[in-house]
Amino acid sequence: MPEDLLKWIKANIKREWKIAFFSAAVIGFLTHMYVITNTLPNHDGLINVYNTQEKFVSGRFFLTFLAGISSYFDLPWLIGALSILYLALTAVFVTMLFDLKKTISIIIAGGMIAAFPTVGATFSYMFTADGYMLANLLTVISLVVAKKWRFGFIPGALIFFVSVGTYQANLTMLLVFAGVYLIKELLRKGSSLRDFFVPLLRFSGVAAIGMGLYYALFKIYQTFFAGQITNYQGLNEVGAGGESLRATLGKIRDSGMEFFFHGLVTDAFPRLYDFLNVGFFVVLAIGLVLAIVYHQVYKSPAKLALLAGSMVALPFLSYLLYFVSPGVTYHMLMVMAIAAIYLLPIVIYDQMTFAKRIPLPVKAYSWVAVLLLGVIIYNYAVISNIAYFNMNLRYEKSFATVNRVLDRMEQTEGYNELQQIGIIGAPDIRSNLGIKVWNSIPEMTGAMGDSFIGYPAHMEYMLNTYFGEDFYLISDFTLDEFKEMEEVQDMPVWPEEGSIQLVDNTMIIKFRDYE
Repeated sequence: MPEDLLKWIKANIKREWKIAFFSAAVIGFLTHMYVITNTLPNHDGLINVYNTQEKFVSGRFFLTFLAGISSYFDLPWLIGALSILYLALTAVFVTMLFDLKKTISIIIAGGMIAAFPTVGATFSYMFTADGYMLANLLTVISLVVAKKWRFGFIPGALIFFVSVGTYQANLTMLLVFAGVYLIKELLRKGSSLRDFFVPLLRFSGVAAIGMGLYYALFKIYQTFFAGQITNYQGLNEVGAGGESLRATLGKIRDSGMEFFFHGLVTDAFPRLYDFLNVGFFVVLAIGLVLAIVYHQVYKSPAKLALLAGSMVALPFLSYLLYFVSPGVTYHMLMVMAIAAIYLLPIVIYDQMTFAKRIPLPVKAYSWVAVLLLGVIIYNYAVISNIAYFNMNLRYEKSFATVNRVLDRMEQTEGYNELQQIGIIGAPDIRSNLGIKVWNSIPEMTGAMGDSFIGYPAHMEYMLNTYFGEDFYLISDFTLDEFKEMEEVQDMPVWPEEGSIQLVDNTMIIKFRDYE
């Protein structure tokens, strides 16, 4: 009976899982409530108010199924609520993966999963966010399944196949979370080399089989259905090579440094974010030393060597896609893997247990690690909300601008018979506040900028979707013909009078000069 199932679930859910779920859910809703309860489209959301998410040409074969759970409409509340549910469940499986026991450790882990900037950036593409959050969840589940059962790497690989078939960057997420788990095992008191190599083999099986299945599907689709893959993010160059090892290593170094210390390694103004990351790495180094000393890892040269190798491997695993395609460019949507690195000090803290008196250095480290990670999570929440503030600001500016343009169009003789429009350039609605946003937070992909009507197609969708018009854009070839007309060349630029004119039954809107 259904009630018996509920009783069984209640009896078998561990205390740690409940803490993980509710901490991630509460922190997730508190952090992202604004974007969930408002319609704040970005440049992609504007043209995806309804979209089946069939991204086969991008190699995202399962996105349409995972995103379809919430329908194919852009429904912020439903998509957001499902996303928070997936994040909370991800926190539960992260707790299982890292064997977290301490309440504070679990709360920190849940907060990191829910507030990490990749989540905020993904929510700027709200129309598809739940599909990617579910794919993240599947990635961690695949590791837990592989860890728990002897042959769990087989079902784990199938689960991971769906995950990476939704978003290719989940390969790095799998590898980094697996790497942090292996580091945890090397630092665990009383662990053996077997505790390292057995899960290493299982996780490797998940990655190898899962990616093998994905590659096979990729080739089948490429050969028998499409014949061509989009060049977005170098997907059409996968496996092509073309860059030297030195160049690839340079990309990894630069990307890592810019993610953690952007304001300290570039001409940008240093932010609290940069200094918190400096503190993070100092605390992480101290934690590693304390764990090595108090868990007597130094007595095993083999474990020390494996630990050093695993730590060095983390940045390479985080940015592995640079080795896969020379055309890939990492951005905030692709670095959810780094959330696992931030959990390392807490994983170390969670394993610091002593039968007798706790040493003072361990006490000091524990307090500093917990407080620092708590501040980092809070700062991530602030960063996401600044991004959402900017999304709202640019929506208001873009909406107001298009409203003014439409009003001018309506005052043009012949408007009632108008169907086709030609748009030259895009409106310039930059502001000093937008610059302050850019200088205050890391680059939150999809949430930055002063406007989301950067191209004529955006203006067309804005007019038709949000203002109930029925216009269609003339082709680029036809627009070029109009641009050669003297009367169009002589038109002033918006918002000057005459910047919108009816020319040969086509409404020409001129936002910039051209040659």
